[in-house]
Parts: sequence; structure tokens; C-alpha cells
Amino acid sequence: MADPVKVGPWGAAGQGRDINVGSRPQRLNTITIGWEPSWGYGNGRIIGISFVYVDQNDKEITVGPWGKIDREHSRAIQIDQDEKLYVVSGTFNDAGVTSLMLKTNKTEHGPFGHAAGSAFSVPLKQAQDDGEVVGEVVAFFCRSNDTLQALGVYVLGENGLPVMIGPWGGIVNQRISTPVQLKSVTVYSTQRIDGFSFTYVDQNGDDIPVGTWGTTNGQKNTFSLNEGEYVKDMTGTFDLDGVTSLKFTTNREHVHGLYGRLSGTDFRVPLPDNAVVGNDGNHNGGVLGFFGGSGGNSLVALGVFVGVAPAPKP
Repeated sequence: MADPVKVGPWGAAGQGRDINVGSRPQRLNTITIGWEPSWGYGNGRIIGISFVYVDQNDKEITVGPWGKIDREHSRAIQIDQDEKLYVVSGTFNDAGVTSLMLKTNKTEHGPFGHAAGSAFSVPLKQAQDDGEVVGEVVAFFCRSNDTLQALGVYVLGENGLPVMIGPWGGIVNQRISTPVQLKSVTVYSTQRIDGFSFTYVDQNGDDIPVGTWGTTNGQKNTFSLNEGEYVKDMTGTFDLDGVTSLKFTTNREHVHGLYGRLSGTDFRVPLPDNAVVGNDGNHNGGVLGFFGGSGGNSLVALGVFVGVAPAPKP
């Protein structure tokens, strides 16, 4: 039975809400989204969410509502058994989640609410050969008071493999074998990310250095991860030409970056503590490796592998 990973949340402060401890979501059945009535054009912000998921025992679990659901200003979405939710995106500000949009391998739902504030997106990588989804969103967690303040997702990879999130930017043309641990990262930057390389540990326990995606022009910055250390948060920006900035934060609160220059659209991959819900308890989640796109003189696109982080050193 595969273990889901928590990613997020995005939004404002509020009381934390989550599924039952020990429950391991495997797929979504239904999602209901509520929004605030608006006297102007369109809808107001998102004020509530509820959902039904199937757990590791093949039992349907009903969750929520978190926030408020008004029957006249809500939408119930049915997810078929052969359907997978692989993109959750939206916007948020200091008041909470302002808009949401969902995309499955069959259709799109939304946008709901009214886009305002900062954007967020959780695009899960799809297979290139036959279009099947490599990962899917199987549940949610959030912060809520009387409205929906922030939203995060549980993602599940196929066959227990790390989940591929992204890419942000352009076309992916650089891939690696399945990683289990990230060892080091090197970034070349000027006014954008000119080049990117890293070393990871593969499933055989071998250190695999990855050559530079892009170019070695610009300022070079390298950071290594110590035993038990892992990247728990990655942020950046991108535009039509590729990735313009990157910043990494580890579980030891070491911050690397900002590299490049903030320009274009924001993206962020925050991983909370106890992000991986396993059969033997919860584990922290971490960035294990990357996939991306290499242009002639810059990093065109970047995505991450997310999975169980290495155990901290006692």
C-alpha cells in the first residue's frame, strides 16, 4: 500500500485541520467547494471545502466541511474510479484562499471563487508515453476558522515511488532515475537561473552526479546536505523563457538563495513535518531530486521528486 505525502498548505493563518491520524488516503471520491456570494461580477473567495476519500482499508471516509458550505453557492464534484486529480491550483491572500481550480485526466473544474493575491499550483507529472498520471491528489488538509484560510494536498505516487511535482517553466527534456536522497545542489545565476546541477542517491545506493542543465555562466553557488538534512521548502519564479529565481530551505533551517532575480510567476513546494503518512507512522517528506528542461543558455524548467526524507541524525 503506497504512502501519501503532504504538500502545502498555501494561504493565511488559522486553525489546522487534517484527516484522522493513521488514515492513508488512496483515492478521492467527491469534492465539494463552497464560495462566498458576491454582489459584483463573478463569485467571492473560497469559504469551505469537504470531500470523501477511500483509505487503505478500502473504506470511504467523509471529511468536513472545513469552513462553510452554502448549498446555493457550492459545487459537488464526482471523481470516477478511473479518474485522477493531478492539478490543484488557485490564489490566496491574507484573508485566505480566494480561488481554486482542479484538473483531472478527464476534465477541468472551475475556476471557483475570484482570483486575487498570490498564485499557487500543484501540478503532478504525467507519463509521456500513454498519458497515464504518475501521481494524483488523494485528500486535503487545511487551516480554517469560519472560512477556508489555507489549503494543502495529499499526493500519492504510483507503486510507492516518489511523487513528481511540476514542472514550472517550459518543456522538460532532462530526466533521472528514481532518487531516494538529495546530496548537493549547484546553481549558476545572473538575472535568472543560467544553470543547474545536483547529486542524488539512486535506488541502488549509488551517488549520481547530474551534469549542468543550461550553462555554467554566471555566479556559481553550491550547497551540500549533511547527514539527516534535506530540503523541506523550495520556492522560485519563472517566466516564458524559463526559471528566473530559486531558494531552498532545509530542515536545519539553512537557507540557500535567493539565486537569480524574482521575476514572473511564483511557485513553492512546502513540505510540513510528518508529511509522509506510512503504515509504521508518519515520516518527514523531502525533496529527493529534480527533473527539468535545459536550454542553450539557461534552465528552462524545473520540477521535484518528493518522498520520504532521510532520518535525522540522533
